[in-house]
Amino acid sequence: MIPKDIIEKIKEKNDIVEVISEYVNLQKVGSNYRGLCPFHLETSPSFYVSPTKNIYHCFGCGASGDVIKFVQQIENISYTEAIKKLGERVGITVNFTEEDETRSLYYSFYKQLHQEYIAVLGKSPNIVDYLKKRGFNEREISLYEFGFSPSNSQLPQKVAQRLQISKEMLEKFGFGHSDPFSGRVIIPIKDDYGRVIAFGGRVVGDGVPKYLNSQDTLMFKKTSTLFMLDSAKEYIKEIDYVIICEGYFDVLAFHRAGIKNAVATLGTALTKSHIYKLKKYTNNVILAFDSDSAGIKATLRNIETLLSEKFNVVVANFSKGKDADEVYFKFGSNGLLEALDNSESSEIFVVNVLSREYDLSNPNGVNTFLRNLAKWKNVFEFNPTALDNFYKRIASLLNSEKEVIKSRFSTITADSGKSTIYNAQIEERKVKIPKTEDYLVYIYFNYPDLFKTLDFSPDILEGKAREFFLIAKDLNVSLEQLSKDMGSFVKECLEKIDIEVDEKVLENIKKDLQIRKIEKRIAEIDELIKKSVSTDERNILLNARMELVKQKNMINKSSK
Repeated sequence: MIPKDIIEKIKEKNDIVEVISEYVNLQKVGSNYRGLCPFHLETSPSFYVSPTKNIYHCFGCGASGDVIKFVQQIENISYTEAIKKLGERVGITVNFTEEDETRSLYYSFYKQLHQEYIAVLGKSPNIVDYLKKRGFNEREISLYEFGFSPSNSQLPQKVAQRLQISKEMLEKFGFGHSDPFSGRVIIPIKDDYGRVIAFGGRVVGDGVPKYLNSQDTLMFKKTSTLFMLDSAKEYIKEIDYVIICEGYFDVLAFHRAGIKNAVATLGTALTKSHIYKLKKYTNNVILAFDSDSAGIKATLRNIETLLSEKFNVVVANFSKGKDADEVYFKFGSNGLLEALDNSESSEIFVVNVLSREYDLSNPNGVNTFLRNLAKWKNVFEFNPTALDNFYKRIASLLNSEKEVIKSRFSTITADSGKSTIYNAQIEERKVKIPKTEDYLVYIYFNYPDLFKTLDFSPDILEGKAREFFLIAKDLNVSLEQLSKDMGSFVKECLEKIDIEVDEKVLENIKKDLQIRKIEKRIAEIDELIKKSVSTDERNILLNARMELVKQKNMINKSSK
């Protein structure tokens, strides 16, 4: 095991804010830092980093831990590898006295199983002919390391027996009593460092499903893996843009054409984990999804996601085929280069795609078209050039003027049932006006020194805030100690506030707390007056009540 003092030294020398800032755009909020969580999709920042406590915590998905855990999660590597990586970052050499056996065994298993699949392909001329008919020559079949799993394959079990892997461990590695890839061409899926961690299988001929991916395992997560990133990352960094595709053969088409900065998602939507991986290499994206309806929907969804993360996005124009694989097969490298050269900016693509859904010769069709586009106006308004192009393209399609279109949008309400994440966020902010309870939670986590200057009892608060401060007021409650329910409440409070807490804000909070204390005391006196049987006692209580009302009025006047 790695000595504890070495681990502590590595944690101490790696500033958690600096490390996380290499992956997440953080903004200082009081004594903490805040940003969008890299582990799940969100549009309001709920990811907090505490430099004083050396931890991170997301109120949205619950991800939490120290700097080692963050690197482990974001890089999808083992604990020991994260320690080694952080050690190298600060010049500390880590010598492992005990190897991460499970991880090492996993890599060995997948490497040997892959070799078995490759060997079977070499003895299967009909499958080789199938690949050649798809346009792959022998050099490419070897270069891209295709394999084949025979019918009724027991190859995973054979390799597991050779490596003395138990049935229970084999299941954790993604295989049970049989081989789910039987009868399929095998495509190796590698991690960012080129190690085989999973497989893709393509059925030969007809069959359902056509494509099959490995199930998520100890080392493989579809939501954080990009196919061919290990080969593409240096080219992405050098050329400063990435091509994102839908499937294996689309990516391979680009690589075969010499366009090696292409990657693909693995049957999932583009996630935050994917995005933050790409952000290390570039902020420029070409989306090259299929041109069918499913591909167009995926493209629209990804445009929204990528623009929210400040990427520059254009869309490849597959006018000569439904996808990259078909275009390359029919027209070769020139066909793909032409598709890239004719890429449309995201705002033009959106307008063109949506225009096909409506009869623009009909006034009702035009009105519905513009209502649908009103949602997208909010997406592009953060980029003046894109928004200007957006208006111009709509004006061109409607034989109108840009200024006329702009004025029409000012009177249009987007369809409420289909509002984008941006509209949802704006509406949410309209209704979520922060109360004193929200400010108290916000100050508790972000301005601990200021919080100590606030004198209040939790019983004057409303709702869950009362429950929270009954637990937390006199204790140092850390983020990861919160229950899921309480974590959601804290997240809602934090999302409502996006300001620096200054003396003016603090003074207003103190005044409101004073008023609440007085109102609570007045309510208590009213109850005593109801129960009073003595005239003298009643008069004393009434005088006390009048004095409290005066105090309350004075505080209210001073706030105006």
